Amino acid sequence: MKIRLMILTLVNALWLSSLPCPAQSVADLARKEREKREQQKSRGKVFTNEDLNKYGSQPEASATPAREVNEPEDTKPSPSKAEVPGSNEGDERAWSKRFIECKAKLQEAKNQGQILQVKLNELNLNLLQANPQGRSEVYDREHLYLPLIAQTKQQIEKNKSDMAAAEQALEDLREELRKSGKPVSWENSQLALQADDKARKSEPAKVKDQKYWQEQLSIIDKRYDAQIDPLQEERFQLVNRRPAKEGEPTTSTGTLGLGVPPRVIDIDVQIKELNQKRDQEKAALVEQAIREGALPGWFR
Repeated sequence: MKIRLMILTLVNALWLSSLPCPAQSVADLARKEREKREQQKSRGKVFTNEDLNKYGSQPEASATPAREVNEPEDTKPSPSKAEVPGSNEGDERAWSKRFIECKAKLQEAKNQGQILQVKLNELNLNLLQANPQGRSEVYDREHLYLPLIAQTKQQIEKNKSDMAAAEQALEDLREELRKSGKPVSWENSQLALQADDKARKSEPAKVKDQKYWQEQLSIIDKRYDAQIDPLQEERFQLVNRRPAKEGEPTTSTGTLGLGVPPRVIDIDVQIKELNQKRDQEKAALVEQAIREGALPGWFR
């Protein structure tokens, strides 16, 4: 019995000696943890829960700069008109005026080209046209229309040159705007058509006296004369079978004889309608002037 007890005691002692010492294991773990933290410090700061709690009360706005730095450039708002270098209302108004005038000149050349082409087509048609009996309604048709056709063709060629020059001027202006560094959108700006507040404030108010109202009537006359004069020149050529000499009046005088081209009748109707519109517009202006204090005697 004693021998069995001694054997059991010896076995227990051997088993206990094979187990690692708890104190020894805790010390080893603490040493390894310190080494691990030292290695992490060499790479960068490690934030613990205690560190994070320090910043828990800070406002979220503190993180905003970091987001702005990483924000792609294309998502940032574009600078406003006032922030664009050298962009101000005066510069934009000047560029707008230049482009509007340049485009208006080009459009005027295109309109003139269309008018000349219609005129040429009509002259060619009149040259070939005959009545059902095969007789011409105009005496010596070829002598009348051939010179006018040749003259119209010359005008069309000159118009083509004017149109090409206007198109080139517009392209040059676009290139000048691009090299200046100004916004390319100024090409389509309509600022020049708007009232300039600074200029309007600096200009003294016009006195609406007799001279002022006479100038307004003169503006109406100039506008209608610009439409009527080409018609009268064309009418003179058809009736007299030759262009008007320099300084020679082209206004219609006397009655029309036999064999007058049909186009002359159409021109007379157009001139009459334009003069009627002119008189109506001038009468409306006179009524407005009297309502604003003008004297009736100013328009006699």
